[in-house]
Amino acid sequence: MRSQVRWGIALTAIGAVIAAIAIIGLPFLLIYAVPLIVIGLALIAWRGREETIEAIRE
Repeated sequence: MRSQVRWGIALTAIGAVIAAIAIIGLPFLLIYAVPLIVIGLALIAWRGREETIEAIRE
C-alpha cells in the first residue's frame, strides 16, 4: 500500500471521528473535520498521478 493511501485512510478516519464528535455536541469541530475528510479522499483518489505526469515529461 502506498503512503498516499495510508495517509488518505488515516486523515479520512480522523476526520470521521471528529465529525462524529461534532454531531454529538461540539459543532465547531466540523471546521476541522470537513477539510481532513476532503484531503484524505483526494489523496486516495489521485494516488498514482505523479508517476503518470513524470512519464509524459520524459
